[in-house]
Amino acid sequence: MKLITWASWLAGLLGFGLLIAGIALIHVPAAFIVAGIGLLGWAYIADRAAASMSRKPSPGGG
Repeated sequence: MKLITWASWLAGLLGFGLLIAGIALIHVPAAFIVAGIGLLGWAYIADRAAASMSRKPSPGGG
């Protein structure tokens, strides 16, 4: 992977963690709700990305 890809992953992860930590300082149950919604959204995006990847047909036909 390129450096910019790693940097964007790291920035996204750090930003999500800081968002949850900030919400937890205000109200802990709200932080769990936001974290759950964020992870559900991430799983949805990752599932769509995995489904859209083109699969190479096997040379044996099976």
